Amino acid sequence: MQATRRRAAVAVFSDLLEEAALTEALWLQHESMRGENVSDIIAFVDAVAQRNLLDSASVKRLYNGFYKALRENPDRLPLDPWPSMQAARAAIRPSAPPPPPVAATVAPASAPVINPVAVALAAAQAAAPVQAQVPQEPPVIFGALMRAIVAEVFQHHREALDEVRKDALQRLDASMAAPALRQQFRSGWSRALQHDWQLPGTHADLAELTRVVYMALGDAFGRAGADQVLKRGLDAAEAVPEAKVFSPRRLLATIKGLRI
Repeated sequence: MQATRRRAAVAVFSDLLEEAALTEALWLQHESMRGENVSDIIAFVDAVAQRNLLDSASVKRLYNGFYKALRENPDRLPLDPWPSMQAARAAIRPSAPPPPPVAATVAPASAPVINPVAVALAAAQAAAPVQAQVPQEPPVIFGALMRAIVAEVFQHHREALDEVRKDALQRLDASMAAPALRQQFRSGWSRALQHDWQLPGTHADLAELTRVVYMALGDAFGRAGADQVLKRGLDAAEAVPEAKVFSPRRLLATIKGLRI
């Protein structure tokens, strides 16, 4: 799968990018592109376009060209650039300097001096509660859901994307999501198409943000339209490997009366 994506990217981007920029784009794809849905294609093409200052006409051609290349007969695609990618990265990776020689030291005969600051710091660290780590699956699922929703609205109702953004942000402060997560959600809309939307929140907080987005979709498209967009977003999220651990439908827990 990764090899096909790389070969498709070479077929489409090689006419627009120089060798170094193409290699950088291939590594970006390798490290960030998780699937071949429309939302994944748009996010990747937009990221490459932003880095290389491509014009809007070229970006539109890349959307279509990359989509078709991913579904092209593999025999018609260029060779896998993986070996040249590795060679290029190895060439720019600085070699680690050898460690300095360790001088032999003789322990003093006197008793060690106790640093009261260090003792107090160690005691404070030992007494501090251990913060529970947020499971990684809910943010990944929420990211896939949001990328699909944003991509669909942009593709079919481009003028409505700004309306959805405004409505979502107006409802945000009244939501029950954690303040820090609300701020990250707010910042994400400044680059909605490029953002991976994997916000580091709990299941409950991300469900609350999902409710905010759903209500904004309802304002823009009505209840039936919002249900359809959300349903297709769920389908995209269910295709993510993490969905085997965390069901995307758990993000709908705070939406009352939803039937999809």
